[in-house]
Amino acid sequence: MIPCLLLLPAALLLDILFGDPPNRRHPVCLIGWCARRLEPAARRLWGGSFKAGMLAALGVCAAAECGLFLLFLPFFTLSSLTASPWLPWIPAVLAVYICMAPRGLAEHAARVASALRRENGEEARQAVSMIVGRDTERLDSRGVARAAIESVAENLMDGVFSTLFWAAAGCLIGGALGAAAAALVHRVFNILDAMWGKKNEQYRHFGTFAARTDDTLNFIPARLILSCISLAALFLPGASSRHALTVGWTFRRAHASPNSAWSEAAFAGALGLRIGGPVSYKGMPADYPWIGSGRKEATAGDLDRAIRLMWLTTAIGTLLFSLILALPHLQPS
Repeated sequence: MIPCLLLLPAALLLDILFGDPPNRRHPVCLIGWCARRLEPAARRLWGGSFKAGMLAALGVCAAAECGLFLLFLPFFTLSSLTASPWLPWIPAVLAVYICMAPRGLAEHAARVASALRRENGEEARQAVSMIVGRDTERLDSRGVARAAIESVAENLMDGVFSTLFWAAAGCLIGGALGAAAAALVHRVFNILDAMWGKKNEQYRHFGTFAARTDDTLNFIPARLILSCISLAALFLPGASSRHALTVGWTFRRAHASPNSAWSEAAFAGALGLRIGGPVSYKGMPADYPWIGSGRKEATAGDLDRAIRLMWLTTAIGTLLFSLILALPHLQPS
């Protein structure tokens, strides 16, 4: 019972203490490297079809899971020799840790907030371009702040909260290895969606499988996060828990993605903002709806509060899923 209860808190603690590993050694970068190698091979065999994208995505996922198994193998061997149930949980904690990055997200957003406070528009636009996909060259300070807040909310859901959810689900089904494998599958498709899930001619068919799988994996976590953000807002001075819940529910479908608006709308409600709206990608306008009913004039202070709300929601999610992992052990025999 104790190892599984400590899995998520230990992974979160590692992230808080150490942040992301260096890019050259980060397993996420290795997944991206593998995807870049498999894509041209799949296209040579099957063109830019759905089948090509599906087989390439499954190949990347299989390679990642094989690497995970090789990581676990010595720990399982030592565990059988020493009869220690703790050893397999060491690679599980490491795997969950590398699959989520709340500290990295907070640091990127904090750099944007710092530039905004110093009224350095060029630096702020450059900093926010590292965490959003839209064009940032013409954004004013309010647009930069809104874009960063949207990114914090969206990445909290699909880069942190969903990882916690799938690690807990995998742990319930398959223990330490199940937790790591499920978290890694989610992370792989999160990366592939970012790489291949573009609605342009190059990836219209090739990226469909990765994008739809990512949507499916985030479907349940996106709906669970609304109440967690609302609860987190209770502990954030100046935030509204009630508006996080009501605005989050009202605007839950106000996004092209079936999942992103749940967290973005909850953040907008909690912070009293209106985010989203028309943007452009590589010069092409995208007329997205506004999310929320508050003010459009987001500031560096709002971004600071968004970062704190992200940490509070992460802590609540970690506690919630850890308690769920404890439930099977609390039932009377």
